[in-house]
Amino acid sequence: MAHPDDQGFEEDGVRWLGTREELDAWKRYKQRKAVAFVERGYSVSWYPDGDNWIEVFLPDRFHASAPELRAYVKFYGHPSPNGIDGGMVTKLSIHETHSMLTERLFGRAKGQTRMLYNFDHGPEVDRLSESPEASRLYHAVVEELN
Repeated sequence: MAHPDDQGFEEDGVRWLGTREELDAWKRYKQRKAVAFVERGYSVSWYPDGDNWIEVFLPDRFHASAPELRAYVKFYGHPSPNGIDGGMVTKLSIHETHSMLTERLFGRAKGQTRMLYNFDHGPEVDRLSESPEASRLYHAVVEELN
């Protein structure tokens, strides 16, 4: 339960510190960004709520022997000194997952995952040079959200 002096409100399990109009504007902003990624050919996992997270990915493509590439992104509606290049993306983690088709068919699709990039208020891991697709995903995220 919220303290009576707190500003904002809770919706869908997320505490929003602002007005209903600001939350509605944020939801529309997230939706526009999700659509922009789909228009670039990516899949997106997001929810229209006050949360700052979105997932942008290329699903695995067995016919092309291509692994799944997934970016977990935390972003804000304004630039941050802790963001990538002082922008709105404050956390970005890109993972590559290889799984076997037979594992997927039998419901054991864990596969092998390796981190290619991680930024958490500062760079921690950068192996983007090992994967042109991951590098393109990184640039798409930064262009759309930063």
